[in-house]
Amino acid sequence: MSPWPRRPTPAQDVTDIIAADTARLGQLARDCAGSDIGREVLLLRLSGLPEVLARPHHLRLAQAAIDPLVDADRAERFALPNGDVAIVWRGDASAALQTSMETVLHLFADEGDVLPDPDTLTLTLHLPQDAGTLLRIIEDASRPPDAQPSDPEAQLDPLDPQALAGIERDLASADVARFVRRRQICEATEEGLLPCWETRHLSITEIAAQLCPDRSVRADPWLFRRLTRTLDRRMLALLAAPQELREAGPFSLNLNVASVLSPEFLRFDAVLPGVLRGQVVIDLALPDLMADPAAFLFARDFAHTRGYRLGLRDVTPELLEVFPLHQMELDLLQLRWSAALADGDGARLPEPGQVVLCHVDTPAALAWGLARGITLYQGRAVHPLARA
Repeated sequence: MSPWPRRPTPAQDVTDIIAADTARLGQLARDCAGSDIGREVLLLRLSGLPEVLARPHHLRLAQAAIDPLVDADRAERFALPNGDVAIVWRGDASAALQTSMETVLHLFADEGDVLPDPDTLTLTLHLPQDAGTLLRIIEDASRPPDAQPSDPEAQLDPLDPQALAGIERDLASADVARFVRRRQICEATEEGLLPCWETRHLSITEIAAQLCPDRSVRADPWLFRRLTRTLDRRMLALLAAPQELREAGPFSLNLNVASVLSPEFLRFDAVLPGVLRGQVVIDLALPDLMADPAAFLFARDFAHTRGYRLGLRDVTPELLEVFPLHQMELDLLQLRWSAALADGDGARLPEPGQVVLCHVDTPAALAWGLARGITLYQGRAVHPLARA
């Protein structure tokens, strides 16, 4: 690998420093790709902050959040022209990485109205395999502000069958474990908020960014559904691997109805430790249920027979008004917090014990749920309060 240029001195103009950082990061990516040398990357996407959260003190706190990674082997920090920050290191620094990412999330825990998905503020990459993705990110960050697309998703070509086939081929050999994301579901008890189980899902946003950055995977709902089934199979295969669940606690999975009836699910079910039987929740989506009601009924009865609980995700007040969810014999409903929910009279709310209140990102949302007897919560306002 060619030697990296030294960091410019503080006396130099800030623009020159950023330009030098950008050039060095690009050279690092190319060197890693050319020599097969491994590096880990955390990208802090400060350019994704809305204006109200992009004040100087917000930016300082966000950049300080990734300080735990500074002590990693050969760690270097790079500033990009659009305000994003990358930190690159060698070897395993998983504890520092987890701390940094959680700190970024907690910084914006009370800002759900203007920043609904803070997970998008961080992105992890692995060099050399993600060198192309990193170079594209650097190129996008170097565009003049007026050249930045206001809606990047709208600028992409829709996913087509040929592109989907290519993604599926890549997924067949990809290490999907690095795309697994976990979130805590917490229970309100007399002792306070306690972790109850964790959700496990593959980050479609990160997979799309790395395997098909020039395509909108959600543009065609049927192809997107096919993609999620492929991801279901990879997730189930990962969980069925030896030792994967030996130390696991209760958890939930987002699955399609067809995936519950797949050979991969049967293999997963066969290796599920006895201590977890009855402790796993399968979360389904309503459009998938409605696409094939007969398959849903069969999958529901099969899952219940095998000791799984079933949940329905992304339930909204509007859905409660028009759809008879109480007739579906589901165990849990993931009710998405919103201002509309707070403004309603609550007459059509499910039984409190059946509800998981999600996207609880503000103290007001938590207070609303507690006042209505809801005990299960997921969100940024809950996780920092939970006691392990």
